[in-house]
Amino acid sequence: MSSPKNSRAVMASRVEPEKFGDYFPTPPWATRALCELLLHLKRVGEAGWEPLKVWECACGGGHMAIPLREYFDLVWASDLFNRGFGDAHGEFWDFLTVLPEWQFPTGTFDWIVTNPPFGMLAQQFVERALAHKPKRGVAVLVPLRWLETIERVATLFLAHPPAIVAVFAERVPIHKGRYDPKGSTATAYCWIIFRTDQEASSTQLIWVPPGSKGQFSKLNDLELATGPELQDQPGPLFSLPETMEACSA
Repeated sequence: MSSPKNSRAVMASRVEPEKFGDYFPTPPWATRALCELLLHLKRVGEAGWEPLKVWECACGGGHMAIPLREYFDLVWASDLFNRGFGDAHGEFWDFLTVLPEWQFPTGTFDWIVTNPPFGMLAQQFVERALAHKPKRGVAVLVPLRWLETIERVATLFLAHPPAIVAVFAERVPIHKGRYDPKGSTATAYCWIIFRTDQEASSTQLIWVPPGSKGQFSKLNDLELATGPELQDQPGPLFSLPETMEACSA
């Protein structure tokens, strides 16, 4: 199905050919903003740092998993598709069709953090992440318009009220199949954070302040600025635990 190239509706949508799944890498600075401004995590080695475990269950090329390693003691990264990052990919790592207990014991991780596929799959990712019962919570990066729709509000947000909705004051440029540090977008994004360690009777609305892109960007992020022609090349960008037992230890 084709659409006019300059349509604003097209600019604000994410539709990926079935061949490649739904692959839209997250700019690393958006993940650092989550960790520092919203989750209030210390960097590894800083005073007060906690050795926490996180699962990035739609890791793609590692654009979110790599900055997570700056804050977490263990990052488990998996994806149904092999996009050249790590070893945990394939049918066993299909986050939606494999029973949670077949992948990890519930409560293995402190957090599940991801940029989920769009459409109905995004809600399914949240529901499945909650079924894994992470000790502290679930955080997903989604378009701001994802807060809409009667069905999603009724079946997800009212049933499991998020603790925080954090709206980016500046746009997070997310592009199909690549990370472009100089890119732009017409789509507004937000972090939605569900806490599993506390009751959430109401949702706090906050803003990720302007200037966060500059504050949380790093020069070595440019190493992740790859084009779509590289997305299927094998080879991890850093080593992950070789066994699942490492995550449940």
